[in-house]
Amino acid sequence: MMNYFRKTRQKTITNNTLEGAENSNNSSSPAARYLLYAIGEIILVVIGILIALQINNWNEAEHLRNREIIFLENILNDLKVDKNKLEDIIKRRTDKAKSAEIMESYYDGVEIEQLSDYYFHWTNVLIWEFHSPRNIAFEELVNSGNVSIIQNIYIRSSLLEINASYDELFTIRAHLYEDYIIYLYQPFSDIIDYRSGIEVWSKPNVSIKLSEEDVKVALKNKTIKNGFTLAAFNNTDLTGKLAEILKKVDFTIEIIIQELENEEG
Repeated sequence: MMNYFRKTRQKTITNNTLEGAENSNNSSSPAARYLLYAIGEIILVVIGILIALQINNWNEAEHLRNREIIFLENILNDLKVDKNKLEDIIKRRTDKAKSAEIMESYYDGVEIEQLSDYYFHWTNVLIWEFHSPRNIAFEELVNSGNVSIIQNIYIRSSLLEINASYDELFTIRAHLYEDYIIYLYQPFSDIIDYRSGIEVWSKPNVSIKLSEEDVKVALKNKTIKNGFTLAAFNNTDLTGKLAEILKKVDFTIEIIIQELENEEG
């Protein structure tokens, strides 16, 4: 392209020189022709630099966009996995809250119909379960300081909101675990046989000997009663926080899919 510009310029200079000679009967001086040639060379160099810069910018933009698409696809996969895990932990936390309420009712005088009911709900509350978010791709961007590679501000903001919501959730969860230790794990460690509870919980129809005396002792413990009250409240609170995160995950999945579809279109 530059050779084309240079040949065209030289031809123009020659033609202009000849026309000037015919019209004025005076040929251009060598100095004038050299100055015109030098100016043309400078203009050609500037044009070449601008074209090269523009091509480089296009290539860089395309490279960044390709990287962004790869990250968006990986983030989308992570979010889909996280969605399934969130739905599962929400169900389990809801069940724990219900079991905690049933256990609390026993301490308020509700009759225990079967001894296995106490052991089942007791174990269902005490078994510690937690959810770890699947956010490998986005964490890579955060840790490397490259979050800005995601150009869609709605996607970027939504992902940051999800991270912030998880931080809040982890704080509440840590507090719940401390309550479990103080109000449930420590008091129960000297009262109930954990193995019996786990067997009843994992195999509801199992036939084993359960200790009615142990249950009577536990029912007299106000610390344990308060533990189930806190477990019911905090598991319900956690369930609500998890449901809020799930909504954000669903929304983010939708807008990422739309972004990827627009790229394909």
